[in-house]
Amino acid sequence: MSDARRIGIIGGGFAGLTAALRLAQAGHRVTLWEKGRFGGQAATFPVANTRLEVFYHHLFQSDTSIAELANELGVGKDLMWLPSNVGYFADGRIYPLNGAADLLKLGCIPFHDRIRVGLVTAYLQRKKDWKPYEGITAHRWLERALGKRAYEKTFGAQLRAKFASYQDQVAMVWFWGKIWLRTTSRRSPLEQEKLGYFRGSFQTIVDALVEGCRKAGVDLRTAGISSLQQVEGGAWTVTTEGGAEAETFDALVATVPSNIFERMVPDLPEAYRKKLGALQYEAAVVAILELDRKLSDVYWLNVADRDLPFTGIIEHTNFIDPATYDGKRFVYLSKYMEPDHPYLTMDDDAIVAEYLPHLKKVNPDFDPSWVKASWVFRERAAQPIIPLHYSTMIPEHRTPLRNLYLANTTQIYPEDRGTNYSVRLGNDIAKIVLTDLGQVPAEWRS
Repeated sequence: MSDARRIGIIGGGFAGLTAALRLAQAGHRVTLWEKGRFGGQAATFPVANTRLEVFYHHLFQSDTSIAELANELGVGKDLMWLPSNVGYFADGRIYPLNGAADLLKLGCIPFHDRIRVGLVTAYLQRKKDWKPYEGITAHRWLERALGKRAYEKTFGAQLRAKFASYQDQVAMVWFWGKIWLRTTSRRSPLEQEKLGYFRGSFQTIVDALVEGCRKAGVDLRTAGISSLQQVEGGAWTVTTEGGAEAETFDALVATVPSNIFERMVPDLPEAYRKKLGALQYEAAVVAILELDRKLSDVYWLNVADRDLPFTGIIEHTNFIDPATYDGKRFVYLSKYMEPDHPYLTMDDDAIVAEYLPHLKKVNPDFDPSWVKASWVFRERAAQPIIPLHYSTMIPEHRTPLRNLYLANTTQIYPEDRGTNYSVRLGNDIAKIVLTDLGQVPAEWRS
């Protein structure tokens, strides 16, 4: 292709890899840098002769962008749809919570409150328009709809677990999205929910995407970026960490968190810099335990009790057959937190030691001898915080600096961040770049 441009992609998560694939398929010379593991927050590590996600992952049946990509890459056959179950831990007890019948048995609130929670949920499931929920917080809307007692024990507890001190600032549109996602993910309101998982872990699609990029001609590099500098004519020079010689590119796409992007580009105009700085992230810490037996019968256990130091228990091997892992069982203990929380710098063993005594509250038979191995993973930009009128705050993909683009999780809206929407984001940013280059594939024109 005679008019091929040299394009750089910063970040090797699903958005960056998808954008790199599309731009290379369009005939451009693409270089991608990833400092850590390809796959971003869906990266994996080796266990029991296979791999496991650093942060728990699954797909919903409404996640069509990643499913289509998997088919394109030849790994659609490895996407399994499996039954799942959900529970709720409150007042020292596990309550199944997989539908209306379970809700009616939710003993942590009075019966008439259970009816109220069910009616509110059913109401939100029918609401397709998210825009009315931008101007009111989830805290205010839900407390008014449910009453204070039911709110504090159910949805309020979940907001507190997810957003901590930001719980009363999050727009209702975020909570609406969670209800709507679960609704559209079921083929029928009466069927048991099925979730998607790749045979061999999400590493299966990450490997296929990396290989697809390589076959398309993408130059994949494991390196961090120290600085970006615009030069005459609108091109960009990229300097990698370690003092390597700077290289020049016609356009750059950054898929890194906003605060990292801001540090990379000191010449960003102040107005755009303020937009980046106005958006905050919740951090996350996940401890993974390898057990020699199951902790509970639940896959996804939401924790409402304030005295537990973690807010979610995801028992992966209640979703994926333990035989996949030579009979070993794996449990994620998850907690979201502010970026200055001590867990982000605390020693791994200290975090696990703090967590273990609380597992007896979930299963009185639990003994620390059940634990055969443990890992702790951290992410400082795990969850964008969604305040009121978030749509007006999102930074533009086209930055004010020519030929410099941003595509990260703060720009996924009204849906929440996730692998499916990162794939969609990668497709979208590639289309924007190609449009600016005067080259949009026919199948993308509309």
